[in-house]
Amino acid sequence: MHARRAALALVLCAVWAYTQCASHERLTAAEIDVPQVDAEPAVAADEAPRTIEELRRRIAGVLDQERLPGVAIALVRREGVEWVGGVGVRDRATGAPIAAETAFRVGSLAKSVVVLGVMRLVDQGKLDLDRPLREILPGAVDNPWEAESPVTLAQLLEHTSGIDEVRFNEVFTDDERLATADALALNPRSRRVRWRPGTRHAYSNVGSTLAARAIEVVTGEPFDVYLDREILAPLGITRAAYHRTDDLSARLATGYLLDGSAARFQIFAHRPGGALLCSAEDLAKLVQFYLARGDGFPPIISKAAFARIERNGTMPYGRLDSDYGLANYGDVSMPLLGRGHDGGMPGFHASLRYFPALGAGYVMLLNANYMRRGYKELRELLYGYLARGRAVAAPAADTPDPPAADAPELPGAGYFAYASPSADAFGFIDRALMGWSVSRTDAGLRVEELQGDVFELVPAADGAYRATHESGSSVRFATAEDGTPIMLTGFSYAEAESSVLAHLRYLGLGLAMLLLRLAPVWCIAVLLFSAMERRRVLPASLLVWPAIAGLCCGLYPLALEGAFFRGVIGIVHPLTIAVCALTIGFALASAALLYSAIRWSRRPDRPPLYWRAFPITCALAFSAMALWLGAHGWIGLRTWAW
Repeated sequence: MHARRAALALVLCAVWAYTQCASHERLTAAEIDVPQVDAEPAVAADEAPRTIEELRRRIAGVLDQERLPGVAIALVRREGVEWVGGVGVRDRATGAPIAAETAFRVGSLAKSVVVLGVMRLVDQGKLDLDRPLREILPGAVDNPWEAESPVTLAQLLEHTSGIDEVRFNEVFTDDERLATADALALNPRSRRVRWRPGTRHAYSNVGSTLAARAIEVVTGEPFDVYLDREILAPLGITRAAYHRTDDLSARLATGYLLDGSAARFQIFAHRPGGALLCSAEDLAKLVQFYLARGDGFPPIISKAAFARIERNGTMPYGRLDSDYGLANYGDVSMPLLGRGHDGGMPGFHASLRYFPALGAGYVMLLNANYMRRGYKELRELLYGYLARGRAVAAPAADTPDPPAADAPELPGAGYFAYASPSADAFGFIDRALMGWSVSRTDAGLRVEELQGDVFELVPAADGAYRATHESGSSVRFATAEDGTPIMLTGFSYAEAESSVLAHLRYLGLGLAMLLLRLAPVWCIAVLLFSAMERRRVLPASLLVWPAIAGLCCGLYPLALEGAFFRGVIGIVHPLTIAVCALTIGFALASAALLYSAIRWSRRPDRPPLYWRAFPITCALAFSAMALWLGAHGWIGLRTWAW
């Protein structure tokens, strides 16, 4: 009896450990270029660093606490650069320190330079943001609404065109100077428009490649040659490039993944949207350029171009302070409204912010993957230093207009499901996991995320809303052209949906995932019990098939992640073959388990129901999940052919 109890305790401990490890938080793709900072700033004004030395010391503390290798920082005022330097190491193996000139992969900050090139050509009358793209690049997109709603250059740069994110087989390449035309030829399927252009925001790196191709068509030269001469050189940035040079390779930091391993340098195929290599010293000039509105620099773009970059001009709804403009979005998470962009590549994260009302901004370049807590703490230290000594009152909440007599009982209320996935391949998962239940309170609105987090919204200007700690509007409720109520943020679009359906889907998926995690442990536990009892309590088929399904599902994300970070996600490779095989294995194991559960339920010598309850539940949950995945193309997924 004591042995049985000990075995049972061991099994329960294993189950707990397994589920805790399996539920480790993973970042979404959306958080790479548009990180979500959803808590009030932790650095109060009277606790902000007062000197550069104190700032460096506190940054070093964050790096140590979060086990980050290093960060390059630039602090910029409208009048010029206040300080640029580094904290930590650019390479853990050598211990070489980060310096002002250390080069980083800055990911989507590359889009900001492409936009400046486009706007320079707009000022010169050579490009038009609102001209149909087909007149510049015939056949570049497949748009079912082309006759009445053509895709425009502005929509591409604001991510409102409706095209898909890069497909698996157009993420990486072996050619570090791959031409834009060749990048666009890798997988034209990613350029099919999924909804009416100009109605939803959905991030896509392909848009920058199309914009860069438009630059090439009107200038007759490669986009990076044009940008070097017309944008970077006038800014005083002479040591940056969209590919490695001998100089950049010598100064390049080593990037590190979340597990601490060094990241391989994978070449991004859509170079205009993410291949820029530069330093904090370089990007400091771009921050000053935005703060000074070009004053003190050679003429690059007009004042009107600056204003257009900082607003969204393609969506039919009211504006938000957090709107995404032309590769430039509003950041309302600090006491003063900021603008800028973020970017990520394997092993790197970059952030650029400027605060017009403060007349200051910063650059933060990490040689580590985006980590929410470390990112949040560092940016608060930087803002705190820049704003030191300046008291900033929180914006007052506007008084909402009283609802009309015939208005809905709760305007803006209900359940809203996420409906603007960046990558169509993952869209059905996003919809199942992301949604918001909205209800009215005396102060404004209460929003409960599908996954449980709750936050309050208060009225902001022009009928919009903001979170209580935010410096500007970030949420708006409107109606789509077909009459569907929608919820908008600067980066997402959600449609009204049945709350019951959404929660049933979420709970069903959560139950299936829990059972998949438990199935291998259940198999081991029953085998141990059977060994102690010296008798078989369940047939092998009711033990093996759940375990196989659980193992397939557990190994699948590891294979997919491994294929991505090894740069083989888009080719036939043992890892991508494993991805395909694991999805098929999961479906076959689920079907075999369902068959076995039915067969053993009909046999006269069937085991007691209390032994069969777990595999029967698994059979139903796994089969439903396999059908769900299969309906969205994930059973037999061939990443090289998606």
